[in-house]
Amino acid sequence: MKSYLSTAMIGTMALWAAGCTDGSVGIPPKGSGGATGQGSGGAVASGGAPGSGGSQTGSGGSVVSSGGSSGTASGGSSGTASGGSSGTASGGSSGESGGSTGSGGGGVGTGGRAATGGSTGSGGTGTGGAATGSGGAAGGSNGLRSGPFKILVMSSTLEFAHDSIGTCNKMLMDLGKADAPERAKIAGLGADTTWTVDLMITKTNDTNYFSEVTADNLKKYEMFYSNNPTGPVFTQAPNGAQKKMIFQEWWSAGGAWAGQHSASDFEKTNGGSWAWFNDNIDGAYFVDHDGPGTNGTITWQPDFVNHPIVKGLPSPYSSGEEWYLMNRNVEAVAGFKVLGKVQVTNSSKGTTPRPAVWINEKGGRAFYTIKGHSQSTYAEAPFRDLMLRGILWAVHRLPGGN
Repeated sequence: MKSYLSTAMIGTMALWAAGCTDGSVGIPPKGSGGATGQGSGGAVASGGAPGSGGSQTGSGGSVVSSGGSSGTASGGSSGTASGGSSGTASGGSSGESGGSTGSGGGGVGTGGRAATGGSTGSGGTGTGGAATGSGGAAGGSNGLRSGPFKILVMSSTLEFAHDSIGTCNKMLMDLGKADAPERAKIAGLGADTTWTVDLMITKTNDTNYFSEVTADNLKKYEMFYSNNPTGPVFTQAPNGAQKKMIFQEWWSAGGAWAGQHSASDFEKTNGGSWAWFNDNIDGAYFVDHDGPGTNGTITWQPDFVNHPIVKGLPSPYSSGEEWYLMNRNVEAVAGFKVLGKVQVTNSSKGTTPRPAVWINEKGGRAFYTIKGHSQSTYAEAPFRDLMLRGILWAVHRLPGGN
């Protein structure tokens, strides 16, 4: 039943990692177009008082010219053009596109937490707005982010290694493409919600093992994905305690996490070697399972049948799986919502419905399912649809899932 990663698979994953390093910055640092500077587009731009760039109507003037302090042109501090701090153009803090409810705006701009257009860049309040620019934390229209992003995938296996790890990596890469057929099933999904995947080094004897987990590097990614890792891989990584704190700070600042199956067979030595992760990210850890291929039926829970992750997916959803049992009832853990439960038939572990898919928003967003043991799982249409939706929800790009 169990197998271990071969040298060939590790080599293949390394090739995948080398080929998937493109893509835009998902959660970048504060950049140009900040809220308070006086760089390009400032309140008194080039030009005299009434002439070109003058105080009333010239280019860069203070009232209606480009860069004016209260006009309508580019960079104005309270106008309606690009960069206005309370206007209606891109980068504004409370206006239309780029305003506090628009694209890139200070409060709910399109895209990342502190992306391009940070708070103190060049220009009074240039493109990207005061705090969150392109990729802003709370998004633009309908509170959603937009723009391509990057996922960092961890699949280190200090214990059991699933032969489906490579299959999952391939699924993640495929679902991130604009032409993925699963995307056509989601009404209103933006065309600019694609992603690319970077694979972390998995060999613990590699001198660069876990070098990807630094504060600066994690800013490149909107999601950290756990693809069937096993064992205390953070704890045993070089400077493991520091890596844990870096991850916690990234998550608490609005990062996103997703994982499947043995993403919960992780950091549980001596009852939990990283209690914070169990309490805030995965909710519980794996302790037992049914045999691979055991029949089970997932039913979406009545309180969440209209949640955008599962709305419209088959219910019940029957499948064979190595269904997990956890160390505790995740429903009893504060902040966690169980979207679906599985009824396992002919199980020696008990037939009481058990949580199978759950989420939380206790800092960033997290999405997890106990499914994902066998390679065949990743070809199931409902599973692929579920994973796509869960990922997009976690990074604030799923319509209806602000």
